[in-house]
Amino acid sequence: MTAGRASTLVYAGIGSSHSWTWLADLFESRGLYDLRFLDSRAFAEHLTDDVRSVIISGGDGFRIASAIGPHGFAHLKGFIHRGGTYLGVCAGAYLPLPSSLEPFNRFNVSTTKIENIDCRARISSSPRLAVSYGSCSIIHPIRGEIELDGIGQIRAPIFGGPIFKEPSKDEVLLRYRRFTESTEFQIDKDDATAIVIGRPAAVRTTHGLGELVLLGPHLEHPRYPYANDVFLRLPKAGFGEPMLGTRTKRDGGPADPDLMRGLADLKVAILGLENRSFLVGNKLWDGSRFLELATAIERRGYSAEGSTASGIVDLLSRARADIMAAKDEKLEYADEGPELLVEAARRCVDNHFAFLLKSR
Repeated sequence: MTAGRASTLVYAGIGSSHSWTWLADLFESRGLYDLRFLDSRAFAEHLTDDVRSVIISGGDGFRIASAIGPHGFAHLKGFIHRGGTYLGVCAGAYLPLPSSLEPFNRFNVSTTKIENIDCRARISSSPRLAVSYGSCSIIHPIRGEIELDGIGQIRAPIFGGPIFKEPSKDEVLLRYRRFTESTEFQIDKDDATAIVIGRPAAVRTTHGLGELVLLGPHLEHPRYPYANDVFLRLPKAGFGEPMLGTRTKRDGGPADPDLMRGLADLKVAILGLENRSFLVGNKLWDGSRFLELATAIERRGYSAEGSTASGIVDLLSRARADIMAAKDEKLEYADEGPELLVEAARRCVDNHFAFLLKSR
């Protein structure tokens, strides 16, 4: 099935992690199917006047920015200036912030800066704690659940997203209120408190006729339904009306058997990786990320047929081979396998939303 234009575009290309699948879960659960999930090449090409909003979620911000590139950022700025909405979550929230580094400096729409940066000394540590940024390091003081203030009291997780400084122009939408019993501290708790608590967690920026909503925490995470509601209400333009009465099962039988076999083989390959980490660009992956991508395919594989299904099967086979090879590598680098799995999930999810839209 070939998808056409849609009112919301979700980036699922080079550098993206698994968190865009949470967006798929959220929008599908609310009957909002007018979405495309696009790779790096197609993303800029689809920024037309028919599009209302774009979403870039978590992953490796450097690889995402490089994949979008100056040409893509120019299209993105023009789209927003004409009245479009940009939602950036985690890595996607860093992209529009002020920067002198290539290619981030080709976007530079928001004037808000971040608190979680250290330029006094280069931090040499796990990417889970800090990522080099020019001569500085972006640090991640905490991971996991945190409580937010703004639209009631909200709990949502943060996995490397920004902690903003107080803006001079942008509007603060949410603030980090307090830690919870589930907060994981990556630095001293007192130091984390000084960096995080009371700081902006989400800001709104205007650009021409459009807006940017930038979020540090993942309000779209499936285990936080109230945060999900807030996420959908933050953009002024909204996401359109739910499509009620749509079929959720395909008439005509089960999923493609080759696809299901390929998925089963992949799941066997990733068993036992829960406590193993793989460096993918500047991000650490573990077995849970692989499993979430596999689950996204498993839930929606019934709508894939013909060349779409066979293309996904090929990607799954190649991803499995690369992941199996990386399991034996001492340094545990694995770039191609995770990206192949992301692309397999992207094709499956994009096809599925086109199927749901057509079946309404």
